[in-house]
Formats: sequence, structure tokens, C-alpha cells
Amino acid sequence: MNPSRQDLVPAQRQLGLSLIELMVAITISLILLAGVVQIFLSSKTSYRVLEATSRVQENGRFAVDFLNKDIRMAGYMGCFRGNIASVETILNNPTDFSWDYTTAVQGHEWTGAGWSPALPAALAGQVLNGTDVIVTRGLAGDGISLVFPYTNAAQVFVDEDASTIAIGDIIMVTDCNQASIGQVTNAQINGFGYNLVHSGAGGFTPGNATPQFSNAFGAGSEIARLQTNVYYIGTGASGSPALFRRSLITGGILQAQELIDDVENMQVYYGEDLDNDGVANRYVEANNVANMDNVVSVRISLLLRTMDNISSAAQTYTYDDTETTAGDRRIHRIFNTTIKIRNRGLL
Repeated sequence: MNPSRQDLVPAQRQLGLSLIELMVAITISLILLAGVVQIFLSSKTSYRVLEATSRVQENGRFAVDFLNKDIRMAGYMGCFRGNIASVETILNNPTDFSWDYTTAVQGHEWTGAGWSPALPAALAGQVLNGTDVIVTRGLAGDGISLVFPYTNAAQVFVDEDASTIAIGDIIMVTDCNQASIGQVTNAQINGFGYNLVHSGAGGFTPGNATPQFSNAFGAGSEIARLQTNVYYIGTGASGSPALFRRSLITGGILQAQELIDDVENMQVYYGEDLDNDGVANRYVEANNVANMDNVVSVRISLLLRTMDNISSAAQTYTYDDTETTAGDRRIHRIFNTTIKIRNRGLL
């Protein structure tokens, strides 16, 4: 039997790709790869923008929380409800900026040529031009009860829980009807409890002008540490503008603490009660407040920015009624809040 013609045809073999086929395959692969890269870059950019704006939002909330806490409690004097001018003080230089507790709220407004009123020596060279400063003063928390025999010459007797009050702290003692302010110069445990001495010993700042309160305190009296907090915009450790707080510590020192980085500006407006109804009639700059004792609320505006240049173009934003085009590609966010001072006006 003769083989068929089909059986005599040799099997065809794959000999490879032609140059044209290879170039078509490479072109298609490059197009697909370019699409993948574009998707990756777009996702990465979106992630960076989302992360940066989330960080700004978080920083803004932290900044507002810090300011809210201290401004709300400005002028807090425990159970004492008398006139602050009637409070006895045995401190040297009782009206010094760092511990002048007759002024619960104080502000310094940037006017274009400087601050009004002028900044104290403690803040000289620390505050960035164009920004405002706000100061709050008051007790640092709930009082600690005095124990028998309550007061004795240049000392007060308290429960051992008062060991949180350190030598050099400025304290106020009150029985709700009267109050006295002095500086702790010694502290020790004795048979009555914890003994806080406020003598006229030297070596302390501000120190006490006299070792003894003229007011006498008995059962129901309390003691608490006084504090001063100063908020301002300065240059942070990274070289960027940042929100700072200076707080009074032992020895009459205002210690600086950097709170939030990349805070470019802070503008402060004071709600002044002009008709004694406990509600602000107007909000004005610090240098236009007729009487700081009538300030019942504070309006704060903060300008924050992202850490890096992540916007595709310079951002234009309106802050403090002024339209500004940024000199970089950072994203800017504005945070506004109005804070009621709990110890003034209507609750």
C-alpha cells in the first residue's frame, strides 16, 4: 500500500518570531507597563496628600485642644469668689508678667511695627513677626485641704497629697472668703502632715517680701498652685514656625515647650462684655480692648500647613480677611474656634 500524499508532507516547526512581531509585543508591553506605573504614581500621590492633610487636621485639633483647656480656665481661683484685687500677696514684684494674677487674660497684638502692648523681656526675640500672643493665669487645678493647725507663722499644714507642690512653686491659700498668695521656700513631713513654708528666705525668684500672711485660715481652707501659660508662634526645632507654650515652673521661670510644628500664624480676638450681661458685645484685637477684666470669651484663628510641598501648584487661601498665595506648594488649612472663659460672664 502506497502512503498518501498527506503522510509524505513533513510536520511544520515553529522557527521563532519575526522582528515585526517582536516589536509589536514590546510596544504592547511598554504601554501596559506605563499604565501600571501611572496608576502607582497616582496612588502614591493621593496617599501622600491624604496623609499630609490628615496630619494637618490632627495637628489643628491638638492645637485647639491645648488652647481651649487653658483659656477656659483663665482666672480660676478655686472657691474664692471675691475681687481679685483683694487677694493678699507677699511676693516680691507681685505685678511681674510671669505671676501677675490680677490679670487673668492678657494679649499682645501685632500692629505691623511691633506688638501692642510691648512684649515682656521673657518673650523678646521668641515670637514671629505678624503673629499674636495670648496669656492666661489662674490656679492649676483643684485645691488641697489644709489640716490642723492649718497655718502657723510662715507655714501652712496640708495633707501629704500636697507633695505634688514643689519648693519654689507659687501658691494661693483660700477659705472662699479671703485668699493669700506666696512662694513655697521649704517643704517637709511633720507630725501634722505636710508642712509648706513660705518664709522670706533669700535665693528664690520672686521670693517673699514678708514671711507671714496677714490672713488667718482655718478648717475648710484649701491650697493650690498658681500657673501662667503663654501661647505664641515661634521657630521650632525643625526651623519651621510652630505653636509654643511657656508655662510657669518652680523658681518663677517661664519654661518653653514646642507643642505643634508647622503652625504659621495665630490671630486672637477678645470678646468684650460692654453692658455687663455676661455676653460679648464685640470681638477686637488686644490693643483695642478697653478693659481685659471684661473679656468673657476669646476667638482664635490658626493657620497650619503641611510639612512638605505636595500640591501641584501654589495654593491661594484667605486668612484673617486677607487673600494670600503661598510661596511654596504646601497645603494650608485654617482652624477657627471661639472659647468661653468659664470664670467670667454667663455659663
